[in-house]
Amino acid sequence: MKKAFIITVSILSCIVLVLGLTLFSAKSTLTSTSANLENVYQRSFYDLVNNVNNMEVEVSKLLVSNDSTSQQKILSNIKQQTGEAESSLSLLPVNSNVVYETSMFMNKLNGYCSSLITYNDGTIGEADLETLESVHNSINNIKNELNKIIDKIMNGYRISDNLGMEGEMNNFSSNFTSFTTDTMQFPSLIYDGPFSDSTINKTIKGLKDFEITEDEAKEYVTSLFSDGADIVYLGETKGRFETYDFTLNANNRMYYVQITKQGKFLLTMSANINNSGVNTNTTQTDIEKNSTESDESVDMEDVNSKSDDLISAINKAKEFAKMLKLDDMECVWSAKTDKTAYINLAPVVDDIIMYPDLIKVKVDLQENIVVGWEASSYAYNHVEREDLIAQLSEEEARELISKNLEIESQKLCVIPLDFVGETLAYEFSGEYYGYKYYLYIDAYTGKQVRVLRVVQTNEGELVL
Repeated sequence: MKKAFIITVSILSCIVLVLGLTLFSAKSTLTSTSANLENVYQRSFYDLVNNVNNMEVEVSKLLVSNDSTSQQKILSNIKQQTGEAESSLSLLPVNSNVVYETSMFMNKLNGYCSSLITYNDGTIGEADLETLESVHNSINNIKNELNKIIDKIMNGYRISDNLGMEGEMNNFSSNFTSFTTDTMQFPSLIYDGPFSDSTINKTIKGLKDFEITEDEAKEYVTSLFSDGADIVYLGETKGRFETYDFTLNANNRMYYVQITKQGKFLLTMSANINNSGVNTNTTQTDIEKNSTESDESVDMEDVNSKSDDLISAINKAKEFAKMLKLDDMECVWSAKTDKTAYINLAPVVDDIIMYPDLIKVKVDLQENIVVGWEASSYAYNHVEREDLIAQLSEEEARELISKNLEIESQKLCVIPLDFVGETLAYEFSGEYYGYKYYLYIDAYTGKQVRVLRVVQTNEGELVL
């Protein structure tokens, strides 16, 4: 009996020891994962602060510099800082609706600098000085707000410990609520392709009328990444869109993914870190802008001028869209660097381009995989459009185009109007004195509703 008792106690002791070791191992793994995540967040935040501080210094230099060569160099530095700031911002677990204005501000500042370099050879005029003074004030406001968050971090605040919900956003996101349009005034300037900024409706029309749970969203994310691992649920965000937010590892990268609660729709996807050490940061605005050293930029008419790797990237973007049950998507604008392709997709129905439903995709050219996705315009605007019947014939619309323009192509499209709504229009592209233009004639009224010019810069082609 005594022997049996000793054996029983020994077995129980072994079980307790094994359970203890298992719990210790699990706790250690969880602690390690949490520490790694916190390190990523803090490094990204300090990079963002550093970018903004450098930006403020560079803009202030423009206010006192009269040398055009120096000014051009400073403008190039600011462009680089805005791009890096956007990338750093994308790595933070912040409600995208909260930092929308900040992201757009960075993108527009990047475009404004491109405009000054392209048209003025970097020379700053009196009118530009007034704009830059306003920009400098806005950057100072951003810097001051970021410094408040730094003070909290220096006093022990952990980003990863504050991802719980507070009202309509996670607790960390609430630190950014003071970043508003009131403190970031800036003119609308440059976009990467025709109507790439077409979020024109405040009413969400493009999402299906059902809601999903967190578990259903996670299951959907798992289905999108066959080799996805370490899927982490970051929380639910609310604002323009209600989304479930996740991070995961796939394709040797860390992805940040947002799935809408309504309609189970992939709203945004960003590939942030390549484990091999290559930085592949992607944001909504990275997709909007052309990166530095761009060597190819084409629209949907220039099929023959596309390189093999760009054609492959376009096909990959379309395949990814089809996997998401988005049919009839065609490339309407594309650009590439030596490593990355930027693809604008839009539905083409009955040979009519639906520009308001634009989706921006970023593809890694080296591995031919999608590393960026931004579909807020589609989510806002996509509907089944009926009665798209032009009142003017193509010939009648062509007669309304200036005789100076040598027309190369024409097509029907739906375009967003400046303030609200959309219209059916004829898009005519052509050249005059070596410059390429896009003109849009309302297919109902015959009025010219938009004219765009393609500008060649060091960053590729921009549409202005």
